[in-house]
Amino acid sequence: MGLELALGVLALLALAQCVAIVVLWRQSRRQHATLRNALERFAQQALHGSTDVPTAMLVTAISQLERRIAMLELPAATVPRPSYELAQQLAREGADVTQLVERCGLSADEAKLILQMHAAAR
Repeated sequence: MGLELALGVLALLALAQCVAIVVLWRQSRRQHATLRNALERFAQQALHGSTDVPTAMLVTAISQLERRIAMLELPAATVPRPSYELAQQLAREGADVTQLVERCGLSADEAKLILQMHAAAR
């Protein structure tokens, strides 16, 4: 009796697995068909040029991105960078605004600020 019961349980498990496989197979076929239809609709929209975003907006966004990329690709040598460390040292040594502007690449206001900071520190 124990062997017959074990065989019956195994048969039921095998049947349950077969049913599960068939159900999953059908679901995958339905999903495959749905995905295929969505892909075909997308391809048709792409061929006919219909989008939700106006072309002018896309062109504007692309040109803005191109400008930003061009700015990022500039070599560091082409962008003058002020030398604040040198300006501080020169201010301590008594340089004036004109010397800081010419030698360090600072604006006149930046040079005045550095001179004021180091004049207050003296």
